[in-house]
Amino acid sequence: MSNYNILFDTEGNPIAPHKIDEEIDGFGYNLATYQIIQDSKKLDRSGEIFLKCAARILSNFGMTRSGRFKGVKIDENGNVRGKEKLLKCWGVIGDRLIEMRSSIPESGCPRDRYLLELDKPKREELISEIWSVTKQLLPFTMSKTSYGLVGASKILFSVLPEIVLPIDNSQWLNVFKTVDMGDVIRKMVFDIQHWEEATGKRLNEMDAQKRLTTLPSVYNVMAMHARP
Repeated sequence: MSNYNILFDTEGNPIAPHKIDEEIDGFGYNLATYQIIQDSKKLDRSGEIFLKCAARILSNFGMTRSGRFKGVKIDENGNVRGKEKLLKCWGVIGDRLIEMRSSIPESGCPRDRYLLELDKPKREELISEIWSVTKQLLPFTMSKTSYGLVGASKILFSVLPEIVLPIDNSQWLNVFKTVDMGDVIRKMVFDIQHWEEATGKRLNEMDAQKRLTTLPSVYNVMAMHARP
């Protein structure tokens, strides 16, 4: 796998930790990401937490102004309006999300480093499950002009921020060059493992203000920075 210049420069040198911290400080979605990391620690059967987290990410990334989730809004008190489409998503994938969420503390791995500390066979099982759930979401996120991968990845990131990367169109097309969420997660794990080996640092500890604490949340900052 090549590094796509996300955590390494064009010469193959690891991006310095202080540079990553600088990118985090300039990132426009720190508050929204921090909130979903905190709110998604446990999912309820009714889907209220899912609605809150998904609406927050979709609205912050500008995906509720048009398209399949137009009109979805979350107010300052966490109340979600226009939630009917999200409720349909929850009805299809809710049970599987709850199962994955509960498996994280049961694994004994720290939440913020779950992807790396899970052993490889179990990680491959998890990746297959994530890709399966992604495909279940596509009928709800796909439109005449979009395959739905952007919306699906952001919805899953909103409740599984220790596993999934939120990916925009430019990243799918120009950074990762795949339509398979599993490939992206494997690539992310590979990158992080090699960056941590090269620097002796932990990627999830790069935010000095401790807002972005999961591996995908920090990697996302650098993946967005890597867009052409």
